[in-house]
Amino acid sequence: MGSPATWSIRAITWRLAMALSWASYGHQRVWTKVEESPSFLSVQCWAVRYPEAIDCSWTTDRETETDPELGLQASFIATYRLGMITQGETHPCLQPSPKARSCVIPDIQMFSMTPYILNITVITRQGARSRLVPFIAEHIIKPDPPEAMSVSPVPGKQLRVQWEPPHSWPLPHYFPLKYLIRYQRQGATQFRQVGPIEETSFILQGLRPRTQYQVQVAAGDFMDYGELSTWSTVVTTTPGSK
Repeated sequence: MGSPATWSIRAITWRLAMALSWASYGHQRVWTKVEESPSFLSVQCWAVRYPEAIDCSWTTDRETETDPELGLQASFIATYRLGMITQGETHPCLQPSPKARSCVIPDIQMFSMTPYILNITVITRQGARSRLVPFIAEHIIKPDPPEAMSVSPVPGKQLRVQWEPPHSWPLPHYFPLKYLIRYQRQGATQFRQVGPIEETSFILQGLRPRTQYQVQVAAGDFMDYGELSTWSTVVTTTPGSK
């Protein structure tokens, strides 16, 4: 499994030594140096809508901790390119507004070994600073959890588990998901796990009658790219006695 495009500031030591960026404060427009500053921006990106889009979000840790008002006043410029900073064409990462702490990369070049470079510039009254985040699209696939889960007793001390792919996964017929089920009887300390399963239903067998079970399902890319989704909402039910 891959890792999320999430890095602490210590993990990236790039500094943009003399890069310049325009920053606007009211009617005054000034040149400011853009550089990476320790502990100021935490960024993560996930391809929850692969292959249609990549969703990125960020937090401004230092501003929020030391000066909440400064954090609230921050605005952001988000761009991306395919390839290193000196290569390729820069595109806007789509933001709802300049103050939004999220953006969307709408066009994904599939199966490219060239990394995307996301550039987030945070602008406050103290100046502008940037953070570069590299990632490979397939390495950050992480579907949302399955939806519309139901668990019902069937004869023979069994439970039928059914679910649907997450609605955010746009093309399940062309980019199928596979699923894991975990279940736990009342009083047990550990879950049992079944899968991977390619269908959207499964019958759990050999269960204890008249015993309550908790069931959850998670989704993952069919080709094992990226990470497994978080587990679905817990559904609780009890098998029959026959």
